[in-house]
Amino acid sequence: MYHSVGIPNPNWIWNFLTIPYQIFEDHLRVLRGKGFNTIDLLQLYNYRSTGKPISPNSIVLTFDDGYLDNWVYAYPLLKKYGFKGTVFVNPEFVDPTEEYRLNLEDVWNGKVKEEDLKPHGFLSWHEMRQMEKDGVMDVQSHGMTHTWYFTDPEIIDFRHPGDTYVWMNWNKDINRKHKYLTENQDDLIELGAPVYQHEKSFSARRYYPDKLLDKTLIHYVKENGGKDFFKSKSWRNQLFRVVENYKNKSLLEDGYESEEKKVKRFEWELKESKSILEQKLEKEIRYFCWPGGGYTNLSRNIANKYYLSTTLASWDQTVSKNAFGEDPKNIKRMAVNYIEGRKDGTVKYLSGYYHYLCIRDFRGEPERKLLRKLLKGITLLKYRCFP
Repeated sequence: MYHSVGIPNPNWIWNFLTIPYQIFEDHLRVLRGKGFNTIDLLQLYNYRSTGKPISPNSIVLTFDDGYLDNWVYAYPLLKKYGFKGTVFVNPEFVDPTEEYRLNLEDVWNGKVKEEDLKPHGFLSWHEMRQMEKDGVMDVQSHGMTHTWYFTDPEIIDFRHPGDTYVWMNWNKDINRKHKYLTENQDDLIELGAPVYQHEKSFSARRYYPDKLLDKTLIHYVKENGGKDFFKSKSWRNQLFRVVENYKNKSLLEDGYESEEKKVKRFEWELKESKSILEQKLEKEIRYFCWPGGGYTNLSRNIANKYYLSTTLASWDQTVSKNAFGEDPKNIKRMAVNYIEGRKDGTVKYLSGYYHYLCIRDFRGEPERKLLRKLLKGITLLKYRCFP
């Protein structure tokens, strides 16, 4: 399971999801040297459900979220090593551009310099079609929204300069979601707005807060200095007092999503993303990846109506090796982009050989004691991530 493959952006709150493309190439180089073959999810499904043979050392490479760097770096490198992958895409994040952005192939062909590449952002329909045409990337569904929703009246924070609640911007203006990595969206932050308890979209029962309370807090911040209000060390305490005073004077006009509406929302996300992807890419969409690994029994049961298989979250205790005889509706994945932060601004990434050993361990090969020793002793590759 990969996400972003390229150059880590220190200003991105989820930069740990980016594996440097040099490290990614090291993974591919080792996998090729060890005789691995990539297959797609249909081949995996057919093997697991009917026993249809697959090549020895078969592996599925997946890429979540549809980042532009999958086109800029991952796609050319997969072609270079004769591999293919599956990218899970949210239609609401697709870039509407009709141009093909530059990638590593343009660098290799001498058209541009490597520093001219602009990898941050999201894939376009044109780029997805080209990757599919080349047989390198198979596009599948990641839902529509990939967001979080409020689930409880408990306020845990307030919007403030530099906060990490970017998903609240997405919910405010879905037309700018695909730009959030490339443009300043501070204008979407309503300073002082309460941040309630929240969960991932497919595990949440939505809570609808009192709109007047939200407006009261936003107005309070605006009247008390705007951004300068947050220079005070006690700004959170001040806002919680505003909340307390409001509740003492007014009954909250809030509420929860009904079970019927929740089911309809799940149905819409699962069915609409499949429909849009099928229309834009002129193919059948059969597989689904849960955004952020968030789901419930209800959302999984609904997904089974539209998809052959869905991914399991890393926290899910369902035992699976993706083997013949297991339930083919469940796809177990192994994350590869583990990093370890360093005060000097460096991050440690898994080398290709380390990654190969992790795969062997995931498969449950017998020499586990040897593997554990190797995993402890292997040297990781360093990469400077932060300025």
